[in-house]
Amino acid sequence: MTTGDTGFDLTDLADGTLAGPEWEAWLSAHPDLAVQVSMARQVRALLMELRAMPVEVPADFEAILMERLRRDDTFLGLLDLWLAGFGRVLLELLDALFGAPSSPESAPSGTGR
Repeated sequence: MTTGDTGFDLTDLADGTLAGPEWEAWLSAHPDLAVQVSMARQVRALLMELRAMPVEVPADFEAILMERLRRDDTFLGLLDLWLAGFGRVLLELLDALFGAPSSPESAPSGTGR
């Protein structure tokens, strides 16, 4: 996530490489770019959560998600819900409904015994 006129990479703001009151002031002075940095921070938080789960995330997932968020801010609301904890609950529910049994003992034998 770069902008030609800033002279630095906005990703550095999103991941905290560039931090402090001077950068917060810079973001306040550039609200359009601050929105991009905020979205990138949320995407990074989601990626960290997904990496802690048994979910395989494609290498270009972050770039794809950022592009989708730029096109449709509805996805930003869904990302907010995920980060509020509802996403983990949804994954656990889906796993309970459609996932494999957690142990061989809980698997139905299919013999009726």
